[in-house]
Amino acid sequence: MNDIPLFTLTNQIDNDRVSVNHLFFPAGGHTQWHRHDRDYVIVPMEDAHLVMENAEGTKDVYLKRGECYYREVGVEHNVTNPNDFDVTLMEIEIK
Repeated sequence: MNDIPLFTLTNQIDNDRVSVNHLFFPAGGHTQWHRHDRDYVIVPMEDAHLVMENAEGTKDVYLKRGECYYREVGVEHNVTNPNDFDVTLMEIEIK
């Protein structure tokens, strides 16, 4: 059995133009492998280090609270929170 905690996604807004999700990553948690069906923007709620795994390998990503980043549709990846603290992100999917 895998004891790695999973992140949780809570949808806050879903209308004709956007879907806004609250992403909560417990310390040591991860997303599991997934693919995005829409372009999206991530807004970190605190400074954090995350580990991104994709087909090309693994890389460390350092986020700054309030500094957004954009990703295009089709990204397949797993995201892990290696910190000893929880991390919260807001995800805005563009419809």
